[in-house]
Amino acid sequence: MTIFEDLRASHEVQRALARTMTHSRTAPDKRRAAFLALAHELDAHATSEERHFYVPLLMDDAGLSISRHALADHHKAEELVEQLRGVDPTTDTFADLAKQLATEVRDHLDEEEHGTFQLAGKLLSKTRQAQLAREYRAEYAKRGGPFVL
Repeated sequence: MTIFEDLRASHEVQRALARTMTHSRTAPDKRRAAFLALAHELDAHATSEERHFYVPLLMDDAGLSISRHALADHHKAEELVEQLRGVDPTTDTFADLAKQLATEVRDHLDEEEHGTFQLAGKLLSKTRQAQLAREYRAEYAKRGGPFVL
């Protein structure tokens, strides 16, 4: 597997959890469980991705802007996760914040998959991509990813 395949696999987990968390017909306890699973997944993914994907891209001038933007996206998601912690999943506040988080996550994942990955494919050699994939997987596993319901 390449670093891109590994990242996409986590992205699919995130998308599924975000859908469950925001689906109005899902029972509140399942929405809460989906949120907690998504929070865990985002943490494991973001830490691993930042260390083993974005840091190497930051080392190339062509990767600076896109990496900075991605790191800012991660920070926004972290802030929304913190706002959601402890909020009753039966409330409108939970629904609104969950929708904001899901939108932020989906937009970030789409940007990565349809822009960042293409640039990274040009900046990182196939050997470096394989090395980063191994490092990403090890970090991700150490942090408990993937986390699914």
